[in-house]
This record gives sequence, structure tokens and C-alpha cells, in this order.
Amino acid sequence: MPFFLKDKTPMNKVNPKAILVGTVVFAIIYAVHILILPLLKNSLDMGEGGAMFAVSQMLGIATCFVSGYTAARIAGERGFFYGFNVGAIGTVLSALAAVIFSMVTGAKLPGLGLITLPYWIFVNGSLAGFAGLLVINMVEEGKREE
Repeated sequence: MPFFLKDKTPMNKVNPKAILVGTVVFAIIYAVHILILPLLKNSLDMGEGGAMFAVSQMLGIATCFVSGYTAARIAGERGFFYGFNVGAIGTVLSALAAVIFSMVTGAKLPGLGLITLPYWIFVNGSLAGFAGLLVINMVEEGKREE
């Protein structure tokens, strides 16, 4: 068997609680993100320009980082794996919610719609995975110092 297929932890030992909690955290923070943007736009007179885009991107990055951190912290191992899965699942669920919302209300899907979904799955999964990776590395570093 090739060395890259030898995993110390079999896939049947995946912690579903870590993925579930991380995905719920992603959904909650993303919902707050969606609800807070119109309030910021109106209250701060930001308009549609660069400042509003920057705030939206920062909130999106925070959503990925916090959910990936949460999943990896609960799992305690394989931070990138748990973070990536949480980011990817959260992105798919938010896209599904957007499609359902647009079908119910008749609203148009924002941007390019579902065409860019694979890109956002990769980006959000990678961001959340990076946060999870950092958590596991920090935990292991703390154990070495003790």
C-alpha cells in the first residue's frame, strides 16, 4: 500500500459532532452577516462601493475562520479536514438556502448564481481548513511546551 494511503486514523472515526457544530456556527454567523449588511449600508451611508464590499468580505472571512476553528477545536485532531468540511458544507447549505429563498420570493440570485459555487466551496473550505489547521498546531505546540 502506498505511503499516502496509510492514514493513522480511519475515516470511520470522523467526529460528526465537530462537523455538525461547526456547520451550525457557520450558518448562524452567515445569517448574521446577511442580516447586518443592509443595516450597515443604511446606517453608515456606505452605498454599494468599496467600503461595503470590504466589510462583506471581512465578515465572510470571519465566518469561515470561526466555524473552522470551532470544528477543529471540538475534534481535537485533523484540523484542516474538519475545517474544510465545515466550510464546504456551510457554503453548499447557504447556496441551497439562497436558491430556495429566490424560488419562494421570486428574487433574482445575486451575482453569477450557482455557476461559481465550486469556486466558493473551495475558497471557503480552504479558509475554514486553514483556521482548523492553526488550531491543531497551536494545541500541539502548547502540549510540547508543558
